[in-house]
Amino acid sequence: MALGFGWLNQAQLRYYSKDKYDESYQNDQLASLFFSTIFCITLILLVAIYKSLSIFISIILIITIFSIGSFNYIKTFYQAKLIPQKIIYLTSLQSIMSLIIPIPLMFIMGFKYSILILGIAFSFLFSTFIIIKIDKKKYFSFFKKNIVDRKNNNIVKWFKYGSPISIWFVIGLALPFLDRYFINYYLENQDLGTYSSLQEILVRSFSFTLFPFTMALHPRIMDLWNRSKIQQTLTLILNSIYIIIFIGLIILFIIWFFNDLVFILISKALPEISIQSKIIILPLLLAGFLWQLSLLTHKMLELKEKTTLMIVAIIPSLIINIIGNNYFLPKFGLIGTAYTGLASALVYCIITSVYFIYSFKKIQLVK
Repeated sequence: MALGFGWLNQAQLRYYSKDKYDESYQNDQLASLFFSTIFCITLILLVAIYKSLSIFISIILIITIFSIGSFNYIKTFYQAKLIPQKIIYLTSLQSIMSLIIPIPLMFIMGFKYSILILGIAFSFLFSTFIIIKIDKKKYFSFFKKNIVDRKNNNIVKWFKYGSPISIWFVIGLALPFLDRYFINYYLENQDLGTYSSLQEILVRSFSFTLFPFTMALHPRIMDLWNRSKIQQTLTLILNSIYIIIFIGLIILFIIWFFNDLVFILISKALPEISIQSKIIILPLLLAGFLWQLSLLTHKMLELKEKTTLMIVAIIPSLIINIIGNNYFLPKFGLIGTAYTGLASALVYCIITSVYFIYSFKKIQLVK
């Protein structure tokens, strides 16, 4: 889904405030959605053939990818139009459906992981259909047939900008996957469960506290830049970085001084976590914080349409992950993986921060 739909979502956030006035915008969006869907289906079918997956599992995968892709496209549409209340309504609806759909479905079709995934896919799909049905006249007029002159075709520009970000997303998603792959290879299943559970809880803590803030900022930053309000854009990014650092320091301060209490609370949710796991809490938290901060430090790359450099910047993090896990994990256990993840996040944050500072000073000198 990240590879197939990510480029379009990111291009929509970057160019919506400027391209929405083009006569071909609606048709180009529909064509891009079609190409993304066909690409994802083709990719899944190739994987299904290579892995000899059953037709039933292949259909579930197609439904899941299409459901999540459509959901994120609509959510990005609201984000680009600066309608946060609709995002809250859409995500809340999906969250409720992700609880009330899978359980009855498993009672009917069996308690299998494939049925659980199918139920969650339906929660994304039904939420998307409901929101389109409610808002189709007000927001989704572009789903109507609209034949226009194709001189203003935006698809090439969107793909050129967004496709590197799709690859960046895939690499970003691969990092925690690689952590778990190497743990599964070198250590026991219990170690894998411990690390995965702690990583999810601690990294998600920043997703709850910081990610909504950065998600709300993104379309506003792009809109200001597209309207040539450069100084306001830079001021907004800088102030946002200061706020992220301030909030992050508060969270890290609490974790540092109340480490025992935090571990007790976590162990209540995850009783199987051993006391030896407490040592990986801080590096996991720091890594999560740095990745959230990087969503702002790499904004200049997005604004200046240097998205290919985002891949160049994250490659060292991928290399550190692979080498670090192969070398330190067998020797030091989970703490080796935790600090490898921290090093990966730190390197990416430093690289993008250096580029941001360089670009910021260059723009200030021009002014």
